[in-house]
This record gives sequence, C-alpha cells and structure tokens, in this order.
Amino acid sequence: MPTRRDFLKGGAAVAGGLLATAGTAPASTTPLVLTGATLIDGIGGRPRRDSTIVLAGDRIVAAGSVAAAGAQVIDLRGKFVIPGLWDMHVHTVPLDAIYPPLYVVNGVTGIREMYGYFHPQLPELRERVETGVVTGPRMVIASNLIDGPHSVHGPTGAVTVSTPEEARAAVRTMKEQGADFIKVYSMLTRETFTAVAEESRRVGLRFAGHVPERMSVLDAADAGQHSMEHLFGFFTATSTRETELRQRLAATPIDPANLQAWYTVARALEREAATTHDPRRARRLFDRLRRNGTYASPTLSVLRALSLPASGFDRDDPRLRYLPKSITDYWWLQVEHTGPATPAEIEEHRRFFDAELRMTGDLHRAGVPVLAGTDSNNAFCFPGFSLHDELALLVRAGLSPMHALQSATRDAARFLGRERTAGTVEPGKVADLVVLDEDPLADITNTSRIHAVVHRGRYLGPAERARLLAGIEKAAAEQQFPEPPVSGCGCRG
Repeated sequence: MPTRRDFLKGGAAVAGGLLATAGTAPASTTPLVLTGATLIDGIGGRPRRDSTIVLAGDRIVAAGSVAAAGAQVIDLRGKFVIPGLWDMHVHTVPLDAIYPPLYVVNGVTGIREMYGYFHPQLPELRERVETGVVTGPRMVIASNLIDGPHSVHGPTGAVTVSTPEEARAAVRTMKEQGADFIKVYSMLTRETFTAVAEESRRVGLRFAGHVPERMSVLDAADAGQHSMEHLFGFFTATSTRETELRQRLAATPIDPANLQAWYTVARALEREAATTHDPRRARRLFDRLRRNGTYASPTLSVLRALSLPASGFDRDDPRLRYLPKSITDYWWLQVEHTGPATPAEIEEHRRFFDAELRMTGDLHRAGVPVLAGTDSNNAFCFPGFSLHDELALLVRAGLSPMHALQSATRDAARFLGRERTAGTVEPGKVADLVVLDEDPLADITNTSRIHAVVHRGRYLGPAERARLLAGIEKAAAEQQFPEPPVSGCGCRG
C-alpha cells in the first residue's frame, strides 16, 4: 500500500491558500450576559446553579451570582456551562473552511498542534484566526518534528539529525521560525535527544513528543521532557523484563527502506512488556514523572483506533461527511492494511488497549497530570468530535468526569502556561465557553450534547452552529486532492 509519507508530499502545497467563505465576526462591544445555567467552572468546586456569566468582548467580567444591566441577555435555564475545551494533540490540515471551524462547533476552542512546521501554512492560518478572518480555535504550534536519521516521515516530513551538533542547530532553526515548543520523535539517539533537551532550555523553549524508542522514560523525564505522547515506553519501563526487551530491540536491524518493519517489532515488544507489568516499577516511574512535572498525554482515541480491526469501524459514521473523501478513503486504507486481522491479533490488541487504559488511570491516581488529546487526523480520530470520545475514554480509564473535564480545560491551561488567562470560568479569563444540554458530571458523554459555544466572546447558538456545520459539510464534499494531506503519528501501524 502507499505509505503515509507518499501521501504527505503534495498535500501541504495543495491545501495552502484555501479560505473559508465566512470568517469569525468580532465579539460584540455590548456586554453579553448568560443567565440561569448551572456553571461548572473547571476549578473543581461544586456546580453553581442559576448562575450568571457576564462577558465583555473576549473576556469574562463576572461569573456566579451577579446581576447585570444594559446588556444582551441569553436565558440558559436548564443548561450547563463549562470552560472551552482544548485538544492537546492534533494534526491539522490548513483547510480554512473545514478543520478550524470543525473544532469550534464541537466546543474545542483551543488546540496544541503537534506537527506544526511541516505545514508552513499553519502559522498563517493562526494569524487568520486571530484577526477574525477564519472561525477557528486558539492555536499553540509545535516545531517540525526532530527525529533521527532514519525517520518514518523521511527528510521531507521531519528534521533528521545524526549528531548533537545537528540536533542543536535544528532547535535553533525552529526557534527562529517561531515554533511555540520543540517536538521530539522516536528515532533520536540518547546523544541527539540530550542535545535537543539542552539547546531547548538554552533558547527558552519546552520540548515534548515521543519518548525515543531506544531511551528510557525515566531518562527522558529527567532531561525535562514536558509531555510524553501515546504512553510510548511506559510498559517497557514498568516491565520486570525491561533489560531483556531493550536488548532485543537494540539487536533488531534498521532497514531505512522499510522502517515500518522495525516499528512493528518495537510495538510488539511493548505489548509483550505489558504482560510483565510490575506495580513497584510503575510506582518508581510515576514518582519520577510527578517530581519532574512531566505530563502524560495518552491520546486514548488513537490508541483505541489502533487496537481495532477494520470491522470495528462504522462506514456510516455521520462524522465522516465533514471531511474530504480523499482523507476518509485513506483512513479506510489504513485500518484495512494495518489493523489486527486474525482472532489472535484482535485479542492481543484488545488486551493491550485495556492495559493502556489501566496505565492512564494509574498515572492519574499517582498524581501525574494527564492531558486530553486525540491525535486527530489519524484514522477515525475526528477533528473536534473525537475530543468528546477522549473524555469518555479517560473516564473509562478511571478519571472522574470532573477530572476528565479538567484535563481538557484547567490542566491544559496550566501545561501551556496560560492558567492566568484560560482554562476556568473566572473573571479576567478568555470568553471561551461551552453550553451543554445535560450535566457532564452525571455522564461525561453529555459534553457532546452541545447547545451553544462561546468563542472569543461570540455566541454561537444552535442556528449558527447548524449553519457552520452545513458549510463544513459542503466544503468537504467539494474539496479534492491529488493526494490526501494526512498527517499524524506514522510509527504505530
């Protein structure tokens, strides 16, 4: 089958320059007052019934039991208000009429883009969003990923480095380009990873991403990795057979012409590691992560998708119509060629996903902060929609509904250093809110029952959300690519 890298080559250039037919109107200068709803402010206290939230432009002026006069008032009795949600691991194609508004209509008012400078149009897209030309989320954008010389994304999809000097130069280049943080990847050596860590500190950037396959999670945490994606390496680090498994991986030859074969071995070894999980080793790992302030970004949505056979996906999923057919066709190609197929494979992957859920719950209970991220734009990880799947999976893993919400609101803002301006519903915070029809603390899946979204102070009620969704569906039906611009994690299938 064609590789992800083959499909990536032409996509960004084709995607560039496509503008939405309707942008974001600026927030009204007239104060907006939302009354009567139950407020779940994200701080963690008891929900406040019959609350009043006052917005002025893109800021919350008051929240709680307050009165306001001379303003536009919207009665939300019977509804529930939560902070705007962040998806902390996404891959965005710069199609202005599709991807950015698809996040917003689903209540995802902020995203952490994990493959930023592969698409050089993404910083330009952020500027169009910030200036109101395009309806889209707040964006924090990674560097292009920095990987070892044998990268599954190849030299066109990654900055490949072979020496510490090359690694340091790559960090400096990403800083000059304006990246918000450095993205590290799977094939870095200990020496090049250490150089990235040191240079990132020197230039004042955080670094996050994959724990390199041939490094220990403990060592990566000690080096200052801010977040670790997909639980990579966690099972090897907590296995009683860690030394043996690492030796077997080190002895596996790397064929640059067939890197996927090496990754297949690496993933199989990690599934094997999960069968010899040691709670004492896990406690040591969790203690180290907590002390270092390392966040876990498990991306359960993509891990679940990777655990399923092709028959586990719905060809009639209504969310498919909001993405170009070239992209969703490629998704089907992926799951048909890389998903588990035999009964034994399906059972092995099911058991491993159950272990990934348990690991996520254990991390949370041990005090390691967990982020909600989907790895959207991988197969059946839908922009916007899948954040609600992620929250449900976090609850399934053992988080309470409140803690799951906080992983996409308060804790996301803390991770990004935005806790003074975002993440909770308090005076002075940005005016990003989601209005729900039902209580998410009673059932986390109620986060998908969206009545309205407040985005940068602009109220998107039911009619406006329906109009935006219809526009997205129309744009998706009309969009054609010579090759689908799919981006995401290329090292699992």
